[in-house]
Amino acid sequence: MPLSPLESRLRYEFRNAELLRQALTHRSHSATHNERLEFLGDSVLNCAVAALLFQRFGKLDEGDLSRVRANLVKQQSLYEIAQALNISDGLRLGEGELRSGGFRRPSILADTLEAILGAIFLDGGFEAAQTVIKRLYVPILDHIDPRTLGKDSKTLLQEYLQGHKIALPTYTVVATHGAAHNQQFEVECTVPKLEVKVSGSGASRRAAEQAAAKKALDEVMAAAPAVVAKPKRSKGARAAKNAELEIVPGVTGVQTALDLRAPDRKTERHARGEPKVATVAEAVAERAASSATPAPAAAPLAVIRAAHVEYSNPAGPDKGDKAADKAADKEKAERAEKAERADKHDKADAPSRSTDKPAAPRSRELAPGVAAPAELEPGVADAVQTRVADAGH
Repeated sequence: MPLSPLESRLRYEFRNAELLRQALTHRSHSATHNERLEFLGDSVLNCAVAALLFQRFGKLDEGDLSRVRANLVKQQSLYEIAQALNISDGLRLGEGELRSGGFRRPSILADTLEAILGAIFLDGGFEAAQTVIKRLYVPILDHIDPRTLGKDSKTLLQEYLQGHKIALPTYTVVATHGAAHNQQFEVECTVPKLEVKVSGSGASRRAAEQAAAKKALDEVMAAAPAVVAKPKRSKGARAAKNAELEIVPGVTGVQTALDLRAPDRKTERHARGEPKVATVAEAVAERAASSATPAPAAAPLAVIRAAHVEYSNPAGPDKGDKAADKAADKEKAERAEKAERADKHDKADAPSRSTDKPAAPRSRELAPGVAAPAELEPGVADAVQTRVADAGH
């Protein structure tokens, strides 16, 4: 049996042709009509469209999916699909509906399309109905914007302005026309920042606002400045900006990194007006600088080690300073006296010392675990030892 024109357009062949006949029968024609099939087809259509949207728009939330589905299965959408399928050619209507032009009525054509989908479900199962629905709706989904579908003009205008950080529009009723039972409202919509001012009219205030919003949206979209997004820095650039020097013990340059990261302690204490705390390294450096003996080319190992150990006085900073001052005065006197004795002794013993073997370098203990540099003269080493001992008490 050849396919009917409608089956060809649906690309589905009914095994039970009576189901298609019933689906095309309006209640005005006979007692066996399509209203029950319409009820069934409505549920099948909603389920199939929901599944299609769920698969196609993975980022839409439940509210947006519901909004898009409602607009795809509403009467106007079904009416347009029914017109594309030329369902009116096979409609079976009563004489009254024929005379009143029922074959062009959107409600009748939309209900008939749902009845046909219900008939396909009974004839071939849900998969067959889903295949037909998908074939009808995929071309529609290719040309819609799910973010705006189903939103009225006022909502679209508001979202557009908010997205461009522009103040929301104002709506003002500027005039009403006609009798009380048949009034026409005129509403003015204004977007001050873009200097847009348009008006719309309608049978109600709400309808007039929607008409004005639609006109305003067209003008705003043309007048709104393009939003240029600030260039985003790459993750690498942000990481480079926020990165700090990494300190890993045992890696070359660790001490340099520490010196760059930490403020100088002496400078910091001096800025706060705190008393200065003497260190072993400072004592050694001071004695070496004041000595008549030239400083060695390289600092002894004991000095390098002591440079990283800050001396702590258990008696407190004040007492330590007083002790250090006393030690300094005493050392100056002793140094001058010993230097004078050493000078006299050197003049007297100069001939005999020139023939003697050089004496072994003397090593004195400055503090437990810290040896005095071998290059320091005995008088200087004694002075340093005296200062350390006094500072310790």
